Amino acid sequence: MFLPISNSRHVAVAEGGLTRVVAIADLAASLGVDALIRLHGEDFSGLAGLGRDLVHFNLERTINRAGLRYALLPILRPGHRRPGGAEELPVLDPTRFRTGLCVAVCQRVPLAAVAPGLFNASLPTIRDADALAAALVRRYAGLFPDLDPAALAARGCAITRLRLDD
Repeated sequence: MFLPISNSRHVAVAEGGLTRVVAIADLAASLGVDALIRLHGEDFSGLAGLGRDLVHFNLERTINRAGLRYALLPILRPGHRRPGGAEELPVLDPTRFRTGLCVAVCQRVPLAAVAPGLFNASLPTIRDADALAAALVRRYAGLFPDLDPAALAARGCAITRLRLDD
């Protein structure tokens, strides 16, 4: 059984000290893209040190699709699941973003099977399978509080390859 995907219809955005919920499709359209990729603040900062190619990892699977244009935005406050499973939306900063084209997606890849060359185009903090496991646990533990770190890592990853715009 797959883990639930984060809310793909709405997200919260920060605006002048307040937050408001917006439709992801509306935010994407305002940024000139098809969809969004949310990055924790430290991960978003790591984009500055990359070239044009980015390999991004999600836990288990993703709704990202090859051929679509994405805006990568920093998460100001991560989302989490409340008791009972309801998701508290993450809060994004819509004023800072990078754009790029998704060129390939692979689903449900065991962490040990991630090709070593893919780490060369990943964020600077993810350069091997152990670092990938740690990053996935850091990102997703709040969304899946019933899973311990080993169980999260055992779910594998989705791999999204992007060609970033200048």
